[in-house]
Amino acid sequence: MLEQMRKHMNWIMWTILVMIIVSFLFFGIYPSSSGAGAAATVNGDIITSGELNRAYRNMMETYRQIFKDQFNDTFSKGLRNQALRELINNRLLVQEAKNVGLKVSDEEVREAIKKVPAFSVQGRFDRPTYERYLDSVNQKPSAFEEAQREYLLRRKMERLVEDGVEVTESELASEYAAKNPKAKKGDFEKNRDSFRKTLLADKRRAAVEAFVQGLYKTAKIKTNKSEAEL
Repeated sequence: MLEQMRKHMNWIMWTILVMIIVSFLFFGIYPSSSGAGAAATVNGDIITSGELNRAYRNMMETYRQIFKDQFNDTFSKGLRNQALRELINNRLLVQEAKNVGLKVSDEEVREAIKKVPAFSVQGRFDRPTYERYLDSVNQKPSAFEEAQREYLLRRKMERLVEDGVEVTESELASEYAAKNPKAKKGDFEKNRDSFRKTLLADKRRAAVEAFVQGLYKTAKIKTNKSEAEL
């Protein structure tokens, strides 16, 4: 099911995964649900059942909004498993970021929060609005800020991997020809810049995914089979 979803919604999958990574910080925050037990442990770090429940519910809501009437129980099968996998991916990347010495300052966290539209009034960050919003979803500012710090740390690790990815001119031409066999003369030159951006984004995403799979090989991961099976 996961492979089918990736095939049909490649253009939005990365955005969805980012949402899951931070328990959908910018797409609605659910109150902590019951379930403080471990859904999984990653090198000793616990992913709680509550974290998994929030990620799963938000993933369901995301797909439901995207597919609307086409969304059904059959389509949703496997989403809980996918949510747990992405939470594990996140934990692995954050752990590796710390291992290589990456850090996120308090100032970086504050600046990121100020950019969240839900916390703004007339285009400017408003502290009372921020506090009311978190209170309405039963979320403490300290917990939200730590989750934001984790997200920023993960993104630093991903960018470190992405920065090592390049697209050569010969690769660009060959990939364009392979994906556009009916292209007319001049099409490549006309679409060169946009195609380069797309190809580079695809290669960077693939590089991050390969990097995470490498982390899996040396990680000690235990999952609660009653929560999800990977």
